[in-house]
Amino acid sequence: MAFRSTPEDEAIFYAFGAGIMPVLIPGMLLVFGIIYLAMPRSVPPPQSWADGTYVNVCCAPLVLRNGVLETQGRSTRYVVSEAKYGYQLEVPTGIGVQLGVVRFEGSAVIVHFNNDSMARPALREAKSLHLFDLDKLTSYEFVKVR
Repeated sequence: MAFRSTPEDEAIFYAFGAGIMPVLIPGMLLVFGIIYLAMPRSVPPPQSWADGTYVNVCCAPLVLRNGVLETQGRSTRYVVSEAKYGYQLEVPTGIGVQLGVVRFEGSAVIVHFNNDSMARPALREAKSLHLFDLDKLTSYEFVKVR
């Protein structure tokens, strides 16, 4: 048996819809506003957080100062950003180790600090950088000396 809609049913339906919208929309805005205010803010890390000299026996030292990464007379810009499990270094050109030399090429544009995945980044200091070999699947840890 099919439901037959009468003009009275349609009037009740539209009246209900028109009556609920002025309550529903402000209520939803209030709930989303409270959620937004309650969420913790992500503060970007200071660029000076990573400043220092990082060494590994494989290659020349990496020097990070004021957004510039230098090694063996070559340099590139970098940005320290917050990742899911800590801070990371982002370089626009890519970075990696090849035949004992740090090269600014390849597909790795992100370098992780400390390899300490569960520690809160704001509570610790930069202790090391982890670069990958461009040819092999090995990782090089550059330890911060100063």
